[in-house]
Amino acid sequence: MIRFVAVLCLLLWVDFVSFAQAPLGQWRDHFSFNSSTSVCVGKGKIYCGAQPGVFTYSLADGQVDKLTKVNGLSDYGVSAVAYFDEGSFLAVGYDNGNIDLVYSDRVVNIADVKNKALSASKRISDFYQYDGLLYASTGFGIVVINPLKEEIKDTYFIGPGSSYLKVNNLIVFNGKFWAATEIGLFTASVTDPFLVNYEHWVLQTDISNPSWECIGVTASDAVLFTLQRNDTGNDGLWRYNGTTWTGIDGPYASATAVKMNSSKVLLTSNSGITAYSVTGVQGVSVTAYSGTSDFFPNMAIPVDEDRIAVADGRAGLVLGTSSRQICIKPMGPGSNSVFSLATSRSRVVVAAGAYDASYVNTWTNFSVHSLVNERWGTYITGDCHDAVVAEFNPKDPSSYFVGSWGGGVSQYQDDQFLARYTPENSSLQTILPNLPYCRISGLAFDGNGNLWVANSQVEKPISVRKPDGTWIAFPYSAVINSEKLSTLHYSSANGTLWLILPRGEGMFVLHPGANIDSKDDDKYLKTKPYSSEGAVFGLDINDLAFDTDNALWIGTSQGVLMSYNPDKIFEGGFYVQKVKVPDVVEGLAIYLLETESITAVTVDGGNRKWFGTLNSGVFLYNADGTSQLLHFTTDNSPLPSNSILDVKIHPTTGEVFIVTEKGLVSYRGDATDPSDRFGTIYSYPNPVPPGYSGKISIVGLVKNTVVKITDISGNLVYETKSEGGMATWDGRSLRGHRVGTGVYLVFCADIKGEQSAVTKILFIK
Repeated sequence: MIRFVAVLCLLLWVDFVSFAQAPLGQWRDHFSFNSSTSVCVGKGKIYCGAQPGVFTYSLADGQVDKLTKVNGLSDYGVSAVAYFDEGSFLAVGYDNGNIDLVYSDRVVNIADVKNKALSASKRISDFYQYDGLLYASTGFGIVVINPLKEEIKDTYFIGPGSSYLKVNNLIVFNGKFWAATEIGLFTASVTDPFLVNYEHWVLQTDISNPSWECIGVTASDAVLFTLQRNDTGNDGLWRYNGTTWTGIDGPYASATAVKMNSSKVLLTSNSGITAYSVTGVQGVSVTAYSGTSDFFPNMAIPVDEDRIAVADGRAGLVLGTSSRQICIKPMGPGSNSVFSLATSRSRVVVAAGAYDASYVNTWTNFSVHSLVNERWGTYITGDCHDAVVAEFNPKDPSSYFVGSWGGGVSQYQDDQFLARYTPENSSLQTILPNLPYCRISGLAFDGNGNLWVANSQVEKPISVRKPDGTWIAFPYSAVINSEKLSTLHYSSANGTLWLILPRGEGMFVLHPGANIDSKDDDKYLKTKPYSSEGAVFGLDINDLAFDTDNALWIGTSQGVLMSYNPDKIFEGGFYVQKVKVPDVVEGLAIYLLETESITAVTVDGGNRKWFGTLNSGVFLYNADGTSQLLHFTTDNSPLPSNSILDVKIHPTTGEVFIVTEKGLVSYRGDATDPSDRFGTIYSYPNPVPPGYSGKISIVGLVKNTVVKITDISGNLVYETKSEGGMATWDGRSLRGHRVGTGVYLVFCADIKGEQSAVTKILFIK
């Protein structure tokens, strides 16, 4: 059964600028914050941590904001958040040991732990502030930070013999540090000047089994509670009044956190959230939320006398009383599980399943994320698994198809599920006898509206669905002779289909002839990439794309190959070549990205090439591949990972959507698909506000539009040429001076001088 999960809870959305008004060069994240792991409260806000970053909820007005690598954080993989009134900052810890101190006007990054060579886990699990210092609990010990000096002051290795020891959290109670660790609860005096010596940390032996893991410890002025995990997974809560330990409750199934304020203790486990008084009397338990069937609490904290806040593994932030709650999370897709995507003029669709390097299912429920009118929706079914490819119908941008690794092809119209095509109602075939298990690796529409489908590991590996809904299969498995199939691509220039064959098998090319119902006029062959001299390039092909000149660009396990004559594929004149990049090293030939494994190839409206890589982020090259224009990595951009799965470009806005192994982000590029004729020409921002220093976009242009900008008197101010359907202006004259307040005329003409258009820009200095 299909369900639309974007409305399971009362969601409070973050407002975004529209596609048409996002400034050039701006990044956006499209992360899911559904799976939250940590939560804290401070200065009238609740802070909720998830892998992509932190989002906040204002207790005064309900405003939701988020903080990620796009707008300030230094990393991805948030593991801990804590707000401190002393200093007024938010501490953010990461799985890799990185630490950010977030102030109202800046973010201070402390990367010493991340950069240090350690054999233990560096994960930051919690923060605690005492006497002006910040104590970070980590996978190897305790790190002491001086926030004023923005530096690490000390590191305590408190395991036996100064060994690495995972510390879950640390607090101060009764003049002592209390450290919850993987081998029990340790204490040390806060006045001890030799805390770097592990012998000064004492294991508490008065609880049932002092060597069991201590999941957490929390305290008020008068009492301390600690949560202990035993060897059988049944966990227990203990209370300490300064002299005596008392077992309060248990066993719990997989407890995850214990937090308290001056009047209430909250214990979080897989089975629920249980409240206790400070005297240890059990109160109300929450075992389900109102408004959603999801219930995966990771951490609960008291907000005030009545309300609690929960970081939940599926519902984001849950806020409310024991009887009524709301779910709060920023706008985003239903999960960060993304594999490939497709774009049309009206929406972006993400296939949210996967198969691994061995082409084995990951068994992710079939999920499709759709972005339309700046709102994300997620569509899930449990009937099949692993959506891996999506394709829009070019004749109807609201219609799209999604292929799954085992569940055939699903059809959608305006994000509404219409049908699923399997061996039971189409020419698709199953790989399992008597079961409709149908693996789809590729989808491609041709110019006549026929949907071509790559059906892996079957006798008839290529099928087509015609516009009238009928299906035909093509029996070319013997020629293909490959155990696995990959993506499918259509060349509109010569009506050919190009199927990538993994693991060095090359490509299968098919021309179905004038009559696709007949096999008699088909042309087909299997080929590997070879040079004009006939030498075979023994490389794995990962992706390919045809540019606006019908040149073929091939992403391989060792760089990029290209062909100027893919139309000669059946005539014997087809060959590929490496692209030489000039002037990199004098006297030495350097070829385009030859040391990179290219995972994605796409062409923007300016005929420039975007390349995603396995380990080195995203590259943008000029039209002929000889000049690098941009290179984005995790070090110089908001990319959450350098491992890129797919890259696609929104045709009307130039926004570049980048699929990584950790989620989806986008970058506002400066090239759009050109129009055939001038229609409505507009620019943005317009008017240009005072202080604006970004580029001004002029869109709705034809290919190679000559753009001349004059003042109101007709004096030439600036001249340029469009990248596809977009031209840009930095607001400066030909002499490099910022122009003054006034109206500027934009004259546009195609390169042949047959079409022209005019628009205006109001500039306010």
